[in-house]
Amino acid sequence: MASVCSGCECNYFEFIQKFYKNNEAAIAYLRDHGVLPLEVICPRCKNTCHYREDRHTWYCGAWTKIPKTKRRRQCYYSASDFKGSFISGARIEPYKIVCFVNHWLSKQWDNEIVKQCLGLSNVTRITWQTNCAEVTEHWLDNQEPIGGPGVVVDIDETLFGKMKHEEGKSQSQIWVFGGIERDSKNYFISPLEEPLTENLMSLILKYILPGTVIVSNRWNAYSAISDHDYVHQVINHSGDFVDKENAKAHTQSVELLFHDVKEWTMKPGSRPHFYKHYLARLLFQQQHTHSSINHYFFREAARMYPPDFETEEPSPTSDVDVKEESNDHESQESEVSD
Repeated sequence: MASVCSGCECNYFEFIQKFYKNNEAAIAYLRDHGVLPLEVICPRCKNTCHYREDRHTWYCGAWTKIPKTKRRRQCYYSASDFKGSFISGARIEPYKIVCFVNHWLSKQWDNEIVKQCLGLSNVTRITWQTNCAEVTEHWLDNQEPIGGPGVVVDIDETLFGKMKHEEGKSQSQIWVFGGIERDSKNYFISPLEEPLTENLMSLILKYILPGTVIVSNRWNAYSAISDHDYVHQVINHSGDFVDKENAKAHTQSVELLFHDVKEWTMKPGSRPHFYKHYLARLLFQQQHTHSSINHYFFREAARMYPPDFETEEPSPTSDVDVKEESNDHESQESEVSD
């Protein structure tokens, strides 16, 4: 895990004090964490753009020589500072966004606080809740792998949600797969999509490093583990999760982990079809202290929506929408013809 920026650690109230009604500070914070660009290279002429703070816009304005002539032409490329970023298209001020995220990441979410303090409508609130959820779900899908040569990792799967007998299997149920290091307690948890057997091994290869000692139950889907670069130990779940022949082989750690996660996510009022959303948000909260949680959230937002101005191709009219300058004394400026 990367270190936190100098001066970035602060509690919930200190964060609000820093940024409430301070757009300049909020934009600087977003820029420091990679959400907004520090520099933009013009995709048309490859020169460094200039930044207009009053308009939050990058513009080029560079002059380039027209080949085989004595003339030059000026580039008029410009782009919003927010282009393609986490706050692209936002209709609210930047300070409201960082304060909203700060409150969303707290464990005491309150709609009334958002409405009264930030003046956001229900539609805007729901939109930004969705935006924040996308970031934590992106983090959930890209967790750091655990294990390594000789490291013991307990793995298991569980089902979130309850089956409705009158309707058969509920579509809101979600299978979850996870693993935890026996000693360090580093862990990962990930939704397990159907078909379970086919997707299980891909999650193991993604989240568990080669050489790991993997301890699992006797589910047939785990039989392929030994075909890869892992040491596989199997326990018998018919008893008490501890193999009497090998007391060191057990899955108690991951069972306790799932028990805690279900307590976090399946509280009264939780909607089953939002289980992945709850899971991502709450795991993100659990794995980051609140003094640095905003730092890691905006780093993840920058990773999900990296500022990218290089992908824009020159428009079809770019050769027309330029200003041409002649070195000839008879003509100082003229428009470039088609």
